[in-house]
Amino acid sequence: MTIELWSLLSVTAILWIAILVQQLQLDITGGAKYALSNREQGYSFKEATALTGRLARNVRNHVEGLALFAPLVLTAAIANISNTWTQSAAIAFSVTRGLHFFFYAAGITPFRSFAWGIGFFLALGSFVFGLITG
Repeated sequence: MTIELWSLLSVTAILWIAILVQQLQLDITGGAKYALSNREQGYSFKEATALTGRLARNVRNHVEGLALFAPLVLTAAIANISNTWTQSAAIAFSVTRGLHFFFYAAGITPFRSFAWGIGFFLALGSFVFGLITG
């Protein structure tokens, strides 16, 4: 398995952890009644904490990032392209997604934004460059 595919697997694992942490926090703030319901009545965010909101936005942001990263990695795998650009970009994207998750959950805004920017602009851009030149 290529480094790019390993990176895709690691980013997916980070998303799984983010969803798990978000759900656990929602269970704590929403209570067992809400957690075990069919959730037709929605969730009152008046009861939500700042952490609950950050975790929900973090998951949504991570899904958006994965929606861009996964097709690039799968295109590289199908085209049998793996070079320094794609490998470095995949590693950088994985690392920045992990840092973004941590910084977002902790509410550390400047570093969260910095990690996001590096991952989305530098890493994904480099990956596209590696695909084109590969």
